[in-house]
Amino acid sequence: MRVSGLRLWAVGILAAASMLASDNPAELKKSNPKELMKQAEADEQNDHWDAALTKLKIAAALKPKDKNIAEALSQAQQHLSEATAAKAMSSCNELKLDSCEQLVKMALSYMRSPRAVEADGQLAAHKAQLQTRWDQVQKMIGGGQLDEANVQLDTLSQFPYLFPTLSAEKERLRKLRTGAALDLGIMNLAKQQFDAAQQAFSAALRLDPGNAEAISEIAAVKKGKQAFASYQQAKIDFNAKKYEVAYASNQKALGLFPERQEYQYLDKQISSEWLKILEDAQGLNPNPENLKENQMAWESLGWIRRLDPAYQGLADATRKVKASLYSNYVQRAGVYQALPNNSGIGVAYLYHMNAQIMNPEPRAENPFAATFREVSSLFARKRAMQVLVNVENLSTAAPGFSDVVARRVKATIEGQGLPDLKVLSLDEYQKNQTEDPLFQDNRADGKSPIALFTVNVVNYESDSVGNDMPEEKPSKFISGQETVPNPDYQKAVADYQKAADSVAREKHKPGKPNKEGYTETTVVILQEKVKQTPATLTRDKLADYTYQEYHLSATATINMNLEIRDMLEKQLLGSDKVEMIRQDKATEIAGVRDKDVNGLINRPGRMKSQEQLVREAERDGLKALDEKVQALLARYTQRYYNEGEKALREGRRDDALENFVCYWYTFRGPMDEIRSQHIRETVKEYAGFDLNAAGPLSASP
Repeated sequence: MRVSGLRLWAVGILAAASMLASDNPAELKKSNPKELMKQAEADEQNDHWDAALTKLKIAAALKPKDKNIAEALSQAQQHLSEATAAKAMSSCNELKLDSCEQLVKMALSYMRSPRAVEADGQLAAHKAQLQTRWDQVQKMIGGGQLDEANVQLDTLSQFPYLFPTLSAEKERLRKLRTGAALDLGIMNLAKQQFDAAQQAFSAALRLDPGNAEAISEIAAVKKGKQAFASYQQAKIDFNAKKYEVAYASNQKALGLFPERQEYQYLDKQISSEWLKILEDAQGLNPNPENLKENQMAWESLGWIRRLDPAYQGLADATRKVKASLYSNYVQRAGVYQALPNNSGIGVAYLYHMNAQIMNPEPRAENPFAATFREVSSLFARKRAMQVLVNVENLSTAAPGFSDVVARRVKATIEGQGLPDLKVLSLDEYQKNQTEDPLFQDNRADGKSPIALFTVNVVNYESDSVGNDMPEEKPSKFISGQETVPNPDYQKAVADYQKAADSVAREKHKPGKPNKEGYTETTVVILQEKVKQTPATLTRDKLADYTYQEYHLSATATINMNLEIRDMLEKQLLGSDKVEMIRQDKATEIAGVRDKDVNGLINRPGRMKSQEQLVREAERDGLKALDEKVQALLARYTQRYYNEGEKALREGRRDDALENFVCYWYTFRGPMDEIRSQHIRETVKEYAGFDLNAAGPLSASP
């Protein structure tokens, strides 16, 4: 087979060489013109027009006056010209003008046929149209129609061979569009048309990612939008005679753009009109005995000082109001200080603090310094809190775990960062009970300075099951080999016997089948099949057995009960539980025999150890403990706020004020913003004080 294949390959090579030789012009010139005509005709019939043209040209050269050869040559040239021109026009229609141009040149090289001339004209028309579009793009660029020019230029992207500068032109246009977008954005920003400016700068950034000017201007748009919004709101509030909020909003705008004339003009308008309101004689000359009037006058004077520092009479009015407020604050501080059970000591402290601010002679010795120190001390003692931590182990846990829990609870409480809160163990407190007797009877506000935080470890255990309780399961294994009758042999014997009996029983013509379809030949074939089929088979011997499947399980459980109580009244303030269970399961297979037919293998149960589960339960339990301690502690530390809200609902204004002041100074700033605002507004409404401006805690004047 290989030799014949090589022979065929060699024959093919020789035939190809013969064909090449026959088309070789040098060889063709030796041919007879008549023979060349016949070969050319055969080429044309096989659609090999280029080969035919070559032969006809040689024939015409050998016999130039032969009209038949000349006519055949002309027909071949015309055919090739028109066929190539048709392909050219197809390429032109598909706007593949580079291919079209090459084909047109080829068609014309054959003959200037009508179709070739038509194709040449079509190509010229397409090129002229594209040139017109190119010229329009240039006019658009010159006329500033950059986006339209970009659209048109994109349509010319497939003709780089016609426009060698296309890539450079696109880059030039991109830069022009970027610059135009930046200019448009700057113009819109100057007109405070912020959305339009944002769109323009974003467009510039899309054209030139990372453009520093576009990035900077986008930030300027955001800033300008904020300023303009504040300015607009200031105008609305000013027209509504809401001078304070109007002033604050316009100041935001001025802070962002101090050079804006419209913002400056509105500032002057607000200041001028508001000053006229603040100049009200009654407002700046309050009744010295009327605290509310003097507080309002003080606020008015503060605004006047801010709006017009050179305001005539400002210093005298300020001195008078300040002296009146000082006197009123000292008097009010004494009233609240005298309330029973120190139930107004926080408000008294607040009045003393503000009296210090209003002291008309701050350099002189303060006649109320000793009183202020006493009030500060009492206020500090009222805010003082102790949380006693007691951890009791009611489980099998080692003593070390109770110590860890105790340290964890104390660390969580101390982590609240409350300066007035002290954390002790119950043992430490009982060894040195220094409870102030003053607080034993100071219960009018329902507060105790001491809370007991108890954690009972009620369950700490680990367990594992399944090691001694296997489940017996059936399977089979190969116990050896056995010989059994071959069913195929038995069938072959039965078939042979049946055919032989049938042929022996019925007389029939030789070679013809009997009624049951058997012949002597059939009997021979079936007999041979019996001889070729083994009578027995050897197969695997299967035996039943059972293996063991262990369902293993390990569990670690830690349960803790938490509660916080008023130490003196034993009132339950809150309770919770930590219930932590960590469990792992596995299946172990044992007793599997070799050659198990079900693919079973002995497999140990892989699971976490009891010690590891206990560690995980401890870790997660302590983490849950941290969260629950914080929540329960809030039941105690938030009591001033809760009492204040209750008093406010019941119309007990002084009690509400006292509790809110105690809460404010207990937390000293870091608190929920909603609560903070609520407290500030309440104190401002009922006492006339701005807590943010009241200053920090002070133990002495």
